[in-house]
Amino acid sequence: MASRSVKILLLGDGAVGKTSLVRRFVEQKFDDKYKMSIGVNVKKRVIEELDLNMMVWDIYGQKLNKKLHSSHYSGADGAIIVYDLTRYETFVNLDDWIDHVFSYVGELPVAILGNKFDLIEAYETSDEEDFNHFVHRNHLEVLDAHTRIYGEDPVFRRVMVKDFWDWANKKKDETDLKFSFYMTSAKTGENVDEAFLSLSRMLAGSDNDE
Repeated sequence: MASRSVKILLLGDGAVGKTSLVRRFVEQKFDDKYKMSIGVNVKKRVIEELDLNMMVWDIYGQKLNKKLHSSHYSGADGAIIVYDLTRYETFVNLDDWIDHVFSYVGELPVAILGNKFDLIEAYETSDEEDFNHFVHRNHLEVLDAHTRIYGEDPVFRRVMVKDFWDWANKKKDETDLKFSFYMTSAKTGENVDEAFLSLSRMLAGSDNDE
């Protein structure tokens, strides 16, 4: 049995794939049916090589519920903050999520995940030139989830790697943020274990990712 338990907050806008990511990490499963998280769901995975019991708190992502989030923040050791690589506004909101959690529990190690990399790869291997049109045509489940949650038709705009590193360099100048960054796909499993484990290594003091 792991000798130390760590509490990890899983945060980000609605429909970015948080619940699918933690299910992939803990159960090695993926469900393509989008369901809106209600309240908080805690899942556990033992990281034997680090002697850690990783408790991941999957907290609902709708911005209108942010005032309720802080009741779940107490005792957190780290955070995983997720944005959707196909929806630029979810990337813009990274600052809000980080500032919000830090305002309650202080600065924590953070793993930042740009999720739905499988959609980016599918687009890059297609003949489609317009990204927004591609997602609307080929990924109706993403469109449906966004419409159900937000009540409006989304505009899909991809987040480039340069966008992230421009943001990260600015953030480093402003704070002592310690973070790792991965582009992930809950659907294929790409980089999911690596992303979650990078945070567990930071917490165990055996990783210096920045």
